[in-house]
Amino acid sequence: MPDGFDLASEIAAGVQDRHRAWTFIRGFARAWSTPLRDGDGYDGGELDAAEERLGFPFPAALREAYTLFGKRADLCATMHRLEPPGGLYVYEDTGLVMYHAENQGAWERYIRPADLHMDDPPTAHSCDRGHEEHATGVAWTERLSIALIDMVLEETLWGGAAQLSLRGELLEAEIPAVERQFVRLGFPQLPIEESPCTLGHRWYAGEDVLVCVQPYLPLTEEQEALRAPWGRPRSRAGFIVRGRTPKAVAAAYKSLPAECFSQAQRRWPTEGAGHGLGDSDDRE
Repeated sequence: MPDGFDLASEIAAGVQDRHRAWTFIRGFARAWSTPLRDGDGYDGGELDAAEERLGFPFPAALREAYTLFGKRADLCATMHRLEPPGGLYVYEDTGLVMYHAENQGAWERYIRPADLHMDDPPTAHSCDRGHEEHATGVAWTERLSIALIDMVLEETLWGGAAQLSLRGELLEAEIPAVERQFVRLGFPQLPIEESPCTLGHRWYAGEDVLVCVQPYLPLTEEQEALRAPWGRPRSRAGFIVRGRTPKAVAAAYKSLPAECFSQAQRRWPTEGAGHGLGDSDDRE
C-alpha cells in the first residue's frame, strides 16, 4: 500500500474510537484520493447556526466529522450524501435525526433521539421492507464514527475514473469463492442487529483494491425481471471493486469469474492495465 498505509490494519485501528476514526480517514484520503486540507469542512459558525435551528447540540463525533471533511464530496457525496448541517432532518413522529441518505431515497441512516447526548452515538438504518417493529430503524453501528468510516469507503467505491472500478453480481454458490479471493477487513458486522429487511454489506481488500459485497434481499419473479443494472438471473449478491490503479483493478478482474460481469463490462478496456477487460483477455 502507498506510504505504508495498510488498509486492513488501519481500519482495524480506526474502528476502535472516534479519534482513531479521524486518523484513519486522514490517512485513507491521502492514500486513495487527496489529502485533507483546511476548508474541507464546515466552520464553527455554520455548525452553530445548524444547532440553533435544530434546537440541540450535535454529538461530538458528528461535529468533528463535519469540521474535518464535511465538504469533501469525494468522501461523503459521490453517490449518496452526508446531509449538510443545514439539511439535517428530524422526523416529527419518531424524533429520528436523518444524517445520511441514498441518492434516490432508497435508504436513510439515523441517530435516535435518546442517543443525541452521547459523544459518539449508535446509528440506525431504515428498514428496506415494511416491518412495523423497525419503525425507528435497524441498529446499524455501535458508534457514529464507525458509520462514517463506512460512508467514506462507500463513496470511494463510486469515485475516481471509470478504469478504477468494477461491478458485478454473484450466484449463491459463487459468493464464498469470491470472498476467499480477498482479505476480510476487521470491520464490525453491518448491520449489528441482524434483520431480514436490511442485509447490509461486507468489506474486503486485495492488492491495492477495496471490495464491497452486498447480499440481496429475496426477490419475487417480477422484481427479478425489473432489477438493475443488468439483472444476472438468480444472482444473490452484488459486488464493487475499487482500485487505486488500473493495473490493480485488472488483476482483481482476472481473479473473478467472467460470468460475474455484464457483457458491457467484459468489453470495457482498462487503460494502462496491460490488457483489456474483454472476452478475449487471458485468464489463468
